[in-house]
Formats: sequence, structure tokens, C-alpha cells
Amino acid sequence: MKRHILSFFILASGMLSAQGLFESAVTETAESESSASSVEINGFMRGVIYAGQAPISHDADLKAAYAELDLQFRARKDDWGQGFAQFRLRRGTEFGEAISEIVLREAYASLYTGPIDLRIGHQIIVWGRADGVNPTNNITPQNMLLRSPDEDDRREGNMMLRAFYNLQPLRLELIWTPIYASSMLPLGLIPLPEMVRLNDTWTPPALLEESNLAFKLHYEAASIDGSLSYFNGYVPLPGLAAEIPLDGSAITITPTPYRSQIWGADFQTTVGVLGLRGELAWKNPSEDYAILSPYPNDEFHYVLGLDRSWGDFNLILQYEGKHIPNWKQPILPAVFPLDPLGFMLVEKNRMIAGQLDKTQHGLVCRPSWTLMHETLSLEMLTLYKLTTEEWMLAPRIRYHLADALTLIAGADLYGGPDETLFGTVRDTFSAGFIALKASF
Repeated sequence: MKRHILSFFILASGMLSAQGLFESAVTETAESESSASSVEINGFMRGVIYAGQAPISHDADLKAAYAELDLQFRARKDDWGQGFAQFRLRRGTEFGEAISEIVLREAYASLYTGPIDLRIGHQIIVWGRADGVNPTNNITPQNMLLRSPDEDDRREGNMMLRAFYNLQPLRLELIWTPIYASSMLPLGLIPLPEMVRLNDTWTPPALLEESNLAFKLHYEAASIDGSLSYFNGYVPLPGLAAEIPLDGSAITITPTPYRSQIWGADFQTTVGVLGLRGELAWKNPSEDYAILSPYPNDEFHYVLGLDRSWGDFNLILQYEGKHIPNWKQPILPAVFPLDPLGFMLVEKNRMIAGQLDKTQHGLVCRPSWTLMHETLSLEMLTLYKLTTEEWMLAPRIRYHLADALTLIAGADLYGGPDETLFGTVRDTFSAGFIALKASF
């Protein structure tokens, strides 16, 4: 790994030198030629420390401590297209283990040909206009195990082809995903009975018939933005399936992806001084729902929110709702030895899919305040699920010490009953942090 990191720095240094030679050469040419193409390199360096309580002893615990380098490369070629790549180099400790990794977050090339835009490569795509909770956002996975001061860092990319057909005020979007990528979940925190082990390596085969397709029709006008969308493929969020061997060896629990059809809609507009946004998705898994299956039930998931600004103060309020029409109370299976394991899988699959109750309600609140000539910003993201009594708080304080130098302090706090997702992760993931970031 050290050799890989050293090689990466040598490569980056060579690219920087090449950029300098390129810029010198361009200076000697005509001004019209200098605008033909350009290369930009930027990013940041960051140090982050997370601390909290140990799950069992409740003693002071170092949750994570790492240094990170972010490098972003962008190459523009006339009006024909551009290329973009983003790397993350991270070294430190997390979950009590040493980490030393190089991560390719994105790398793609874009082509612009009249009304058609084409992009191919490793991409992060975010669908939806709601804040924090996006029912239609089912294109690329998320890493829920990652600790970062920036919540967008949890988003991960995947290999995709993305195309737009522009016909203002309409825009048609097509996404083809040939390879499945799963979201990272805290499955290691789920207690398992004896003779049960977790296997988190299974993914669908990379076959053409197993790929994903998604379409989205955008409407963009001065008074309102909106879209209609359709997704057909393996959703990034898997379920849990049990494999019971006949020879009496250990039972294996495997995160199992499933195909689903998802119809969605969203909009964003203003009514007087208020911003209004909404999002709706109907999720219909292709596999039939069964008590012992990893597939969730079909559901309606919707968000309605408003935002208002008073000078340097901004407030976002949202209502989140979910309805599962065919939801039934789980019944303990009568066949031994599936009694405890089968019932546990029912509960955990419903917890992961957010289907613990037939109808669910929740609130999202995000106040933010900019002070001291925009050098100090305060923010508090709050999520409370009224039905399951889960909650999450994510306060952030950012102070710009100088140009491109920022001190950040905050916390990620979770709570809820033991049988809920936030209740499962609260002792491990609740922590405060401090970070120093230098951008370039």
C-alpha cells in the first residue's frame, strides 16, 4: 500500500509538472488557441478526529482519526466535452483498525453534441429535490459506515452511461448501470445467534440482462422545476437472506440485492417568500414479498417541505411519510430451527427497509445561520421519526480562519428503541468531532 501511495504522488507530481509545461506552451501560442482546452487541479487536505463513548463500558473512545487528501482533475476540450476525476487518499484508524486506502470517487468523460449530452464512467448521481431524505434517489450507493464532517461524502459512485436530450424547457435523462454496487450498511452491529455467520460478498452477476435502466423527464421553467422518473433494476439497498446447510454447519446470512420498479416525481417552486419542494416514489419490488424473504413490501414514500430565509438565517422544514399497503404483523414461524432466526430476519429486513409499521411519519429540520461577515456558519440537521421514535442530530460549526482554511466542529448523534436502525447504531456511531481543512 505504501508503494501505491508513493506511486500516486509521483504520478500527481508529474501531472502538475506537465500542467506547467502545457501552460508555458500555451502562453507562446495565439490567444484563440489557449482557450481551446484547459486543465484544472484542485482539492483539499483535511485532518479529522472523532471521539465518543465505548458501546459497552461507556469509557472515552477514539472512534476515528485520519488524514485525508482530495485531488480533483478537470480537463476541458473546447465546447465538445470535458473529463473529470476525483481521488481520495486516507490514512488513520477507524472502528479500531488501521486504514490506508486510495479511493476513486469519480472518473468520467463527457461529450456535448448539440441537443445530446453523453457521459460515461464512474459517477455519483443524486436524484430528488428534498433535503436529507430523497425517496427517488436509488441510482448510486451510499457508505453509511463512513465518518465525515461532510454528509455528501457518504455518496459513492458506480460505472454508468448517462445521457441527456435537451429540448428546453424539457430534458430527457437516461441512465444505464451495467454493474451492481451495494450500499455499505452497519450489518456487523446486528447481533446474531450462535452458529450463524455473516457473508457480505455476494453481488448479482455482471450480465447484460441484470443491468439497471432509469429514465427521468425534467421540466425546468422560471416559476417551477419538476420531474417524472422511472427506475428498473437492483436497488443499492440489499435485504438479508439466510442459507441453511443440510449438513448442520453454520447458517449464513447474506446481504441479497433485489430488483425493483420505482416510479417517482418531484418539484420545487416558490410561493411568495416561501420555497416549496416535494418528492414522491412508489417502490414495487419485482420479487413477491414473503415473511422469510429478503425482499421488502411495496410502498409509497413521500416528502413535502418548505424553506424560508430571514437575512443570514435560513430554515428548512420537511414532513416525511411512508405507507405500506400490504403490511402485516409478522408471525413467528412454526418450523424449528427457523423460529428465532426467521423472526429475527423479518425484523431486521423491515428495519433496514424502513418498514417497521404500516404507516410512518417523520420530521426533518435544518436551521442554518451565517455570521461575522460570512466567516462563521452554524447548522443543525435534525431528523425525528414520530412512529418509531428514532432521532438523529448533526450540529456543525464552521469557522473560516483564512482563505481556504476552515475549522469544523460538530457531532453525529443517534437514538431510538433497540429494535430500530438508529437504536442499533447509537452507541457505535454517536460521536463528536473536530476537523481542519485546507483547500486549494
